[in-house]
Amino acid sequence: MKEQLNKLGLLTIVILLLGLTDGFAADQNRRLMELEKAFTMDSPVVANNWKFHTIGSLWNRVTNFSYLGDDAYENRTPSCDYPGGSGNSYLYRGTLWLHGFVDGVFHSSTGEDKEFSPIDSVYLTTESTRADQETYTRYYDVYAPGASAHVPLGVEVIERTYAWSASYAGDFIIYEYTIKNVGIDTDGDYLPDTPQEIQDFYFGMRLDGDVSKLPTWGAEDKYSNQDDMVMTNSQWDWLERIPQLAGYDHGLTAADADSTLMFMFDADNSNYPAENGQPDDFGNPGIDGVLQTPGFLGIKILKSVPALKPSSFHICHIYNDPATDQEAWTRMIGVPEFEDISIYPGGGGAAYPAHDYRGIYTLGPLPSFSTGDSVVVTMALGVGSDPDSGGIYSMKKLVQIMQVAQFIVDNDYVLAVEAPTAPTLEVDYYVVDGVTEGLTLTWDNLAENNSYFQFYKVSKGIKRADGSIGWQTMAIYCDTLGSSSWPPPAGTSTDTYQIIDPDITNGLIYHYSVQAFTEEINDPIPLGQAYSQLTDEKSYRVISPANPVATETLDNVKAVPNPYIGSARWNNPSPSDNFPWKHRLHFTNLPADATVKIFTLDGDFVAKVQANRSVIIGESVDLSSPSVAEWDLMTRNNQEAAPGIYLFVVESPSLGEKVGKFIIVR
Repeated sequence: MKEQLNKLGLLTIVILLLGLTDGFAADQNRRLMELEKAFTMDSPVVANNWKFHTIGSLWNRVTNFSYLGDDAYENRTPSCDYPGGSGNSYLYRGTLWLHGFVDGVFHSSTGEDKEFSPIDSVYLTTESTRADQETYTRYYDVYAPGASAHVPLGVEVIERTYAWSASYAGDFIIYEYTIKNVGIDTDGDYLPDTPQEIQDFYFGMRLDGDVSKLPTWGAEDKYSNQDDMVMTNSQWDWLERIPQLAGYDHGLTAADADSTLMFMFDADNSNYPAENGQPDDFGNPGIDGVLQTPGFLGIKILKSVPALKPSSFHICHIYNDPATDQEAWTRMIGVPEFEDISIYPGGGGAAYPAHDYRGIYTLGPLPSFSTGDSVVVTMALGVGSDPDSGGIYSMKKLVQIMQVAQFIVDNDYVLAVEAPTAPTLEVDYYVVDGVTEGLTLTWDNLAENNSYFQFYKVSKGIKRADGSIGWQTMAIYCDTLGSSSWPPPAGTSTDTYQIIDPDITNGLIYHYSVQAFTEEINDPIPLGQAYSQLTDEKSYRVISPANPVATETLDNVKAVPNPYIGSARWNNPSPSDNFPWKHRLHFTNLPADATVKIFTLDGDFVAKVQANRSVIIGESVDLSSPSVAEWDLMTRNNQEAAPGIYLFVVESPSLGEKVGKFIIVR
């Protein structure tokens, strides 16, 4: 009862606020009364809940209320983030759209109008017989207290999702919807009790992919949502109408054209230049010219039982979304056409009208959908990306990954080839005469048990100003006939390899990864190379090197950098909700028990920091070091320290005290 009251109190506040901001007090009061009934009676409706797929190259949030991704304006969690962990979101929101006629009247149940209510939490398991990760949840439209003026169809949805870590299956997540006609509630207990026949039932998906990059960009931004094209295609002639995709010998055939594939991509907003000053911002070129959003976001229908034919594809934008069920039928669901944004007035490519576009894809109709009957629809959500070239090459990659998704479903979720095992990587200090002179990288050789194994790739990365990681290849060790790079240097223990990276600076944050790759695999379908993920938890490490702890003297303690300059390389130039820290000043070569107090030259106490405490927030691991105390340049009064000369006093129960000076320059 206490939990119900807590939920009720929160819901009361939320809905009252909605009433104040939207000006629909009467409607919101009605919805509040419905919610009060739902949470104080024995209702099957549960709280909103979600889990995350974060094992492949595509990271996404799975919900129990039909949403694909996370449409939050602030503090967004992974929402079709590609590559996984980059914060590079391709999706604002995807939602389920179900439609049909009841007694001759058309009705819709749609996700964004809150017409589905969760009746179970989201459960995630790694013990699936189908995939590396599987989720399960349920929701229905029998009773939807969050919706306004909604007429339920009377369906329950069981949603399962499947994700893989294998490289060739890591760019997509498969969704399986089992939609059952359960009837409607007529006695007010929020449980279905009365059969309801649905005629001409349609299954649909709405894709609102704000193909953006930086978490710091607003949800409504010229780079985020105002320059995206949304398409489906049964032929490839549309490519020639878009300047950035035209003129390539792309090799895509009529057999590759697919009207069951709906996709979006970051096109050119002719009203704004790219960040690097070039007039064309196709793919969002950053200041350094690197494409920040080169990929194509897609949803492909893989299977439906009973078989439903593609019915329509329609385009709308933020200013002309259908406002009612009847408008949805008149403009979209009831119009069996496949629209093409590339022939909109104004032309294609750089000249197409900039709007916040979204696409609505529909299958059907199923002539009769009786109570007790079920429809199962399986689809894939994925991103095809060629990070170097983008454009048509990313389109080809989307076609390829969707062919793999189709193969997996057609073969009852049996993967064609196992990806090589991710090497277990360990990174440690390389110390010479008490000074850290580099980092040792050690990994095992279990990946070589894969019969297709061909080589290891060792990568090193440092975060760019925009928060993404700039990866560079350190070494490749290839096990092929005549190779001069095989084997890698032997480790200190059996069946391991080890290399030393001497090119480090204490205090910088380094990202390391060792991947295992196979040779090209073309049987039973072209899969390319299978490989372990760049950021697999076994083979991906983050470290900020430092000297070992002082055990004999405080003579080597120093403030770094000195003088401190705001543009120091280890600072965070673009703080965000996920990485809110900004400055890092180090006191190094400390004993583990050290405390450092900071004063002005006049003796005013400014701040106190301790060894083994990091100011870094947002990295996947704790980057503190027992020989380093870090200061974020915030005073004890929570103000940023002013430029000037400061004193620091090191206090150590084991080694005594030391006084030093440092300078802050802005």
